[in-house]
Amino acid sequence: MATDFHILCGFLGSGKTTLLLDLLGTPEGADTAVLVNDVGAINVDGAVVASSGDTQVAMLSNGCVCCSVGNDLVATVDDLVYGRIDAGLPPFRRMVLECSGLSRPSPIVRSLADLGAHDFRVRVLSTFDAGQGTEHAASFEEAAAQLAAAQAIVLTRLDLDGAPDAAASAAAARAVNPLARIVAEPDRPARALAAFDGQGLTAAAVADPAAAVGGLRAMRHPRIGVFLATLPAGCDWGTVAHWIEDLAARCGDRLLRVKGAVAVAGVDGPLLIQGVGTIFGPPMRLRPGTGGEPGRLVIIARDLSRAELAEVCEPYGATVVET
Repeated sequence: MATDFHILCGFLGSGKTTLLLDLLGTPEGADTAVLVNDVGAINVDGAVVASSGDTQVAMLSNGCVCCSVGNDLVATVDDLVYGRIDAGLPPFRRMVLECSGLSRPSPIVRSLADLGAHDFRVRVLSTFDAGQGTEHAASFEEAAAQLAAAQAIVLTRLDLDGAPDAAASAAAARAVNPLARIVAEPDRPARALAAFDGQGLTAAAVADPAAAVGGLRAMRHPRIGVFLATLPAGCDWGTVAHWIEDLAARCGDRLLRVKGAVAVAGVDGPLLIQGVGTIFGPPMRLRPGTGGEPGRLVIIARDLSRAELAEVCEPYGATVVET
């Protein structure tokens, strides 16, 4: 049984620890290992989670895992996994890394590449304060990167008196990342279960990403742009790979998310291309007829104009429009 590895992100004070505690308080939350990272000398969030019950908790207090050199994330995960094996127990159902509110997801995803032998199913979740999430994403680069990288965005504060309208909050979150599944559940235990266990990997992999970006113009974020790049049919893989490398190099930290399917000459069926920040996973071959129309990729970027993006794309025959 493969273990689900959740990278739980969210800006400072957006409700990450509360969401995690709500999960651990349910019967379904059993068999979960938790890694908590904080940038302070005292890992306050880790202490809170560790005191909540019998959950196995590992605390990482050597700085933010996304930027610390020589952080012990990989070693700690190895210890948890092999300790479970030595005890004669089955793998954890899930592992949750609760990141610092100032973490960026892409370096964390990069570090997890060293854990390939464990065959984790890695997912990025981000909390979104229904009252202040839009302001956070507009003012703080870390918040924008967290939201754009997420496969699921969990709206928090919906259970409080005078909470913002859920539909309006969901629309604001979708304007930042139209590719994410939005969890807008006011009941806290139900919200936690929907966040951690309600993600269909197969459906997410084959859905047409471009279909999610329609109608966003009215909700346009002041700093985050959602673009649709179209590559010509029948490109060879070398052209696609060079375009991806150029895109990552030219855009740098402004590139937040890329997802879409491309038709490559000599390959039966489209290839799914996915990137978080400048980190791209290996292409995944899809069955013919899945993944939407091949050649269309959604690009989410911060402080990047269509003209700048077109300079990167046009040499490879790609066209770019802003949604």
